[in-house]
Amino acid sequence: MTERLRLSALLLAFLATAFLAFAGDGNDSHAQASGISAGTDGSLSANASGQGSAGSGLELPSHKSKYGQYLAALVAEGEQDLSSAADFMQNVLAQEPDNDEILVHTFILQATEGRFETAVELAQRMEERGIVQPIGQLALATQALIEDDPQRAETHIAKQPKQGINSVSNPFLLAWVEAARDDKDAALDQLKTLEENTSLTPLLELHRLLLHDWFDDEQGAEAAVETLLEGSQELSLRIIRVVGNYLERHGERERALELYEEQRALDPESLVIADMIQRLEEGEEPPALVSSPRQGYAQALFDIASVLGQENLVQYAIIHAHFALAVEPDLTLTRVLIGEMLQQAGRSRTAIDVYRNMPEDSPFAWSTRLRIAEELYNTDRLEEALSELEELAETRPGRFEPHYRMGNLYRMEERFEDAAEAYDRAIKRLGDPRPRHWSIYYFRGIAFERIDRWPQAEADFLKALDLQPEQPYVMNYLAYSWVEQKRNYEQAEEMLLQAVEMQPEDGHIVDSLGWVYYRLGRFEEAVEQLEKAVELRPQDPVINDHLGDAYWQVGRTREARIQWSRALSLEPEEDEIPKIERKLEEGLPEDEEREEGQPI
Repeated sequence: MTERLRLSALLLAFLATAFLAFAGDGNDSHAQASGISAGTDGSLSANASGQGSAGSGLELPSHKSKYGQYLAALVAEGEQDLSSAADFMQNVLAQEPDNDEILVHTFILQATEGRFETAVELAQRMEERGIVQPIGQLALATQALIEDDPQRAETHIAKQPKQGINSVSNPFLLAWVEAARDDKDAALDQLKTLEENTSLTPLLELHRLLLHDWFDDEQGAEAAVETLLEGSQELSLRIIRVVGNYLERHGERERALELYEEQRALDPESLVIADMIQRLEEGEEPPALVSSPRQGYAQALFDIASVLGQENLVQYAIIHAHFALAVEPDLTLTRVLIGEMLQQAGRSRTAIDVYRNMPEDSPFAWSTRLRIAEELYNTDRLEEALSELEELAETRPGRFEPHYRMGNLYRMEERFEDAAEAYDRAIKRLGDPRPRHWSIYYFRGIAFERIDRWPQAEADFLKALDLQPEQPYVMNYLAYSWVEQKRNYEQAEEMLLQAVEMQPEDGHIVDSLGWVYYRLGRFEEAVEQLEKAVELRPQDPVINDHLGDAYWQVGRTREARIQWSRALSLEPEEDEIPKIERKLEEGLPEDEEREEGQPI
């Protein structure tokens, strides 16, 4: 076993699963440090549930040993390959059908992977065995509502614990269960139980709007709309879509357009908003977001998943989102949410698969394909990422984002000629650049600087500052470049003082200010700033090298050599290594040594 896999297996024993644990009797197998144990009857005990999936590339063992399958499942979890882990654990369960812990573990893996039908079958087996597992009950409740059986759905939801996240999620779900019974008052009463939690007010009003709309109560719906619009100056896209949808369908198209335009002013690049405005202007009326209580229940699951994701309960959130898709496959925003959380969990390959399933006519198709390119790059598939972006650029000739992202990928690969060309193409598509476009010029400036096209680089940095005055990172790069060229010292100092004031914890910016002082011969001030920079970024070879130079100038030669030695150990750029080695042997060259106050 490789060191990497051995370590992963050992770490599995410490993975936390408290919020997913089944509510039956435990056993001592959970204390086994290896993450796997065998009972006296040869049975297995599970004690870990991971999340994520970068993809381990594991294959099913050729033998049928349940121990081998079980260990492979644990290693797959440690490698964040939950798809393989779910397959392995399902095979183990087939050989250990009466093992309750294996049953629960397998269920959680299947639910996390969005295999809803299999998860429901396993939840039914848990129910038959008297295992009251919260997510299992949610799966059964969801299946009951799909089958138009609200009474059974309520029964399963009632079996969940009343504390923790369930104290928030259950009322939202039960509201739509009551709607499925055609009981409007009971549905609204469920939401009332959450009114004391003011942080939930937007979500409560959103579901009140959906419920009133479903029950054709325009007065109640209008009240919810007013509350939502008065609640915040910056509405979420989710609220804008729900409120706008209602307004468009109820003869308030101008008001809906005003709402969309306000959002477009805040996020001019949003294709989702652009598509909504285009549809409205073409006179096309959108369908209702909720045309059945089932769809409302799916919307509730989506919103609960969003809340859980914000609380960093990623696996729990992904399960809720998958259940929402099982109820309403056309709720495409759910795929975006799942993809985002998979990206957050480092599960690039699985995120790509989710995004690939986005319908081409979805308003989110464009943004998800941009994310596919990002994740292709994260999985070392640069050429595929570039091809994806080229296709997108052809699809929408008026959008700059594909070329901009291509430039970023080339820049990260240090292919600066290609990066500059990609940024050129992005800028040609901009038209009249706006303040928000400053970063395109900044990054193209970096690419130009790295290929020794300084006049063009300087022009881009100045353009970026014209678009976004006092942008600290642009001021830092430009000022540092001037200092390296031994010119514009006063302007560089002024810029860097502003940048440090704005970003006092950024070691690179503090280093640049220290280096200005060094070049000006203000060595004591240089030491003060460079010591701060090293504290902020102790692993940076350039900053350590700079501090060594400053120490030498103030006579602290032993400390200078310590800093140079440290810089050498931190893998500096190849052309800097002989320079640092020479300083370690001989100190600073005589022609660089100065008295305090003498510029270099």
